[in-house]
Order: sequence, then structure tokens, then C-alpha cells
Amino acid sequence: MHILVTGGAGYIGSATAAYFLRNGHEVAVYDNLSRGHRAAVPAQARFIQGDIGDRSALEVLFQSFQFDAVVHFAALIEAGESMQQPGKYIQNNIAYSAVLLDVMLAHEVRKLVFSSTAAVYAAKDAPLREEDPLQPANLYGETKLMIEKMIGWYAQLKGLRFAYPALLQCLRCHAG
Repeated sequence: MHILVTGGAGYIGSATAAYFLRNGHEVAVYDNLSRGHRAAVPAQARFIQGDIGDRSALEVLFQSFQFDAVVHFAALIEAGESMQQPGKYIQNNIAYSAVLLDVMLAHEVRKLVFSSTAAVYAAKDAPLREEDPLQPANLYGETKLMIEKMIGWYAQLKGLRFAYPALLQCLRCHAG
């Protein structure tokens, strides 16, 4: 498979890119390097510096490569900062994810793995389970939950195929 890893210069994104490469996949990493590091990107991966909010750049990227799937790690993740700068998190995490999804689907890329967070769940003093209530305690967690819901709508309306646990629970809540 040819996989695009957004946010692939971050810790988890770069480790995931390396995993895919070890398993015989072609990997392109797309990152704006605002929080990630170019040196973290595996040498065998193709690196493209860009922002998921830049629709024109994404169009060029998807026209230049035949991706089979996207693994989406590009997000701001600081819970405290999200409470101080809500607009920054809403724009970067939610609006820019919508841009990515629109461009993916326009180019017939319908497979997505989304990196969510435990922050979508209500806090508790025991290990979290996928069945636990979805109740973010900060805007960061709320933006991730909103993206999960958005992906659910794209799946229902546009045939997007996705993977991540919290959305499955969210869909069960709304289905019954």
C-alpha cells in the first residue's frame, strides 16, 4: 500500500511511518514541522513539508501520488493550551481535518486511520474502556471527539472507511 502519514514528523507519526516501512509499504510523510522534527522522519519515507489546512498544497500532493490510505496524526495536542487558545485548536484540529477529508475523497482515497485520544472520555480513577462515556474535560479532547463525529458523517454520506475505537462507541450511542 502507499500510505500518507499526516503529522508524520511527530513522535507517534514517525514511529508509525517506520512500522509501515518495515512491513513493506510505501510511505509519504506530510508535516508542517510546527511541532514535529524533520530528523524524526524515517529516511526511507518521502517527506513533504506542508499544512493540512492548505487545500491547494493537498490537491497537488494527491494529484502527484496515488495513496491507498491516510493515517492522520496532524493535530495540536496540548490540553492546557487548548483552553487558552480555543480558536487555534478549533481551526487546526477540526477545520483543517475537514479540508484533509474533502481532498482525500475528491481523489478517491477512502481509507483513514485517525489518531484520537483518551481525552475524549470522561475522567475516572480506573483504566478507561471503549464503552466509557464520551465527555471531554478540555477543548483538545472536544476537538478530537468532533473530528470523530465528522468522520462518522463522512463515512455515512461519502463512503469513507475508518478505524479508531471511540467513534465506534459514539456510533453505537446514536444508532440505538
